[in-house]
Amino acid sequence: MKKNITKIFRDDNFLSLAANFTTAVMGLLSFMILVRILPIAEFGKWVLFTTMASLIDMLRFGLSKEALVRYLSATNEQDKRYFLGSSWLISLVMLIVIFIILMVLIILLPESLSRSGYDLFCYWYPLLALVNLPWNYAWSIFQAEINFGKIFWIRFFNLCSFLLIIFASYISFRINIQLVIYIYILTNLFTSLFCIWKGWSGIQHLKYISKKRIKELLNYGRFSMLTRIGSSMLKGADSLIISFSAFCGPAGVAIYAIPLKYVELIEIPLLSFATTAFPKLSKASLENKIEDFKRIFYTYTGSIAYLFMLIAIISFFFRNQFILFLGGNNYRDILPEIAIIMLPFILFGMILPLDRFTGVALDSLNKPEKNFYKVISMTTTNIIGDIMAVFGLHYLFPEWRVTTILAFVSLASVIFAIVGLLIGYKFLRKEVDISFRKVFVNGMDLYQEQYIKLKERYLKSNK
Repeated sequence: MKKNITKIFRDDNFLSLAANFTTAVMGLLSFMILVRILPIAEFGKWVLFTTMASLIDMLRFGLSKEALVRYLSATNEQDKRYFLGSSWLISLVMLIVIFIILMVLIILLPESLSRSGYDLFCYWYPLLALVNLPWNYAWSIFQAEINFGKIFWIRFFNLCSFLLIIFASYISFRINIQLVIYIYILTNLFTSLFCIWKGWSGIQHLKYISKKRIKELLNYGRFSMLTRIGSSMLKGADSLIISFSAFCGPAGVAIYAIPLKYVELIEIPLLSFATTAFPKLSKASLENKIEDFKRIFYTYTGSIAYLFMLIAIISFFFRNQFILFLGGNNYRDILPEIAIIMLPFILFGMILPLDRFTGVALDSLNKPEKNFYKVISMTTTNIIGDIMAVFGLHYLFPEWRVTTILAFVSLASVIFAIVGLLIGYKFLRKEVDISFRKVFVNGMDLYQEQYIKLKERYLKSNK
């Protein structure tokens, strides 16, 4: 029994899930504290800050991170040094470009940035981007090595320190959005210094730079970067477009953030399994083991699809409790409206695993351009739907409440998920003979196998 428990705790999928679950819990607690101590308008600015930071991080790391994980998963030690050094150079150049762009915006549009709530992002993101580079590289290296135990400790250290400082501030004195950003930057700095001290960041290989490796990373990464930006825009476009509306504004962003948090939470197990599946699928692809590739794809996609169906059913019946738990009494007066906004997200969650693993499969097959086309189609559909809801519906029905407009924004999420699923399946079928029917068959077979194993162990232990 002890041996089986030890085996479970050392399993890659369990460690990845544990890391993401811990991240989710601490992120949720931080969210709940901030939503209670910050005024609605300031909390909306915090959402905008983190949304834009996530979007630009996708741009920076998308250019080299996915390619780095793919190449590090099946290469020798000498090549690893050159891939790491070249990737670090790409990231530093990207950081300089982003810094210049943001400084120009601050100089040219100071009043517009302040009025829309983006001034804090433009001022402080360059520093955040610099200090979070080392720990993000450590994460990439350990993902390629399928060392999810160390990834767990990196993420735990990063988020736990932020949570503890925010909580201490919450019970000690009143804080504002500016102080929250200072704390956020400092906790990222501490995490990166820890990774550099442990020799995990790969920064020591910066002297190993190769034009050939830079070219390989950029050829793969240009589509990976655009795909990551598109993926980030799928989640961030809603908040950004809402913030551009004078009718909705930062308050609308704050209201919409409550049901949107549901999507972020259910993505935690999905991200965990996608993170472990990617290097395995990449290795099977690089070694041309197509049957192994299909088996891994079917197992991961099918098992997670059934899990998300169960989550959706539970979420439907307990959505009101979730909203009050997350937002507190500040949102009690508009609880029925927020519950309606959340319904499309629950449906979206059922479709999410099929879409996400289709994209992971395309990337691992070295077809990042196909995944990019899929994501950009989804993003375009979502943005068009958001604009029609936020601006079009308000123009046609000016008497409608903000929450009614936000409900139609969330409905666009379901539409773009269906679009992405259909396009991704079409692309994947051209590369590998994949059957979605086998996804559900293999997923059910996996649960049946696990049930039989548990039953046999139970019978043996009771003899």
